[in-house]
Amino acid sequence: MLDVPSSEEAASYEELLNLLYRRRSIREFKDIPVEKELINKVVEAAQTAPMGLPPSDVHLLIFDNREKVSAFAKDFCEYLEGFKWFVSKWFLALMRPFYGKEYTSFLKSFVRPCVKAFTGFMKRDINIVNYDAPVGLYFYGSPYIDPADPLIAATYAMLSAESLGLSTCFIGAIHPFIQNGKAAKRFREKYGIRYKSQGGIFLLMGYPDVKYKKTIKRSFAAVDWR
Repeated sequence: MLDVPSSEEAASYEELLNLLYRRRSIREFKDIPVEKELINKVVEAAQTAPMGLPPSDVHLLIFDNREKVSAFAKDFCEYLEGFKWFVSKWFLALMRPFYGKEYTSFLKSFVRPCVKAFTGFMKRDINIVNYDAPVGLYFYGSPYIDPADPLIAATYAMLSAESLGLSTCFIGAIHPFIQNGKAAKRFREKYGIRYKSQGGIFLLMGYPDVKYKKTIKRSFAAVDWR
């Protein structure tokens, strides 16, 4: 157990809001390693995230340099090459009566374009899987975890990284592809990923190679008071 910091030591609302408004998703990083001390600080902050069912069952896989991040992306694209038949036109047409209209539409409109883009760009030595970021953090859980827990922990990591002068980007498209099937299991085992799970996400980190002068004023689809 730790002592609760005093209110004087905590960030004010205005300071927190400024941090939130400063954050932008960055996919262009300087070719500068991120110090292990900073990675550890981000992990420490992420461990303070609330969880649905204590004790925490969030797992974290750390790729701590650009070479490891890039190698993962290449392996992932090789894995996706064997996935193409699953989203081919003939297979989806054959399986539509079993999948249903909505799932078939999801495969056609999201999964197939992702596979095509990831593998197609990689063949041209362009990495749009994880952008050759200096650091990649993969948050995931066991099959029994609250699916929100890894995402909340990753969000804490994202904000703490911003406070340390690092920029970040969430990558949500990797996790769903490596959950089901024998090939996915072999891929997970290669990287020491212990479980398939409902919730999981990658967080990229590094020193930004681009600077924004404007931020984005986001909003919810709806805010209803009762």
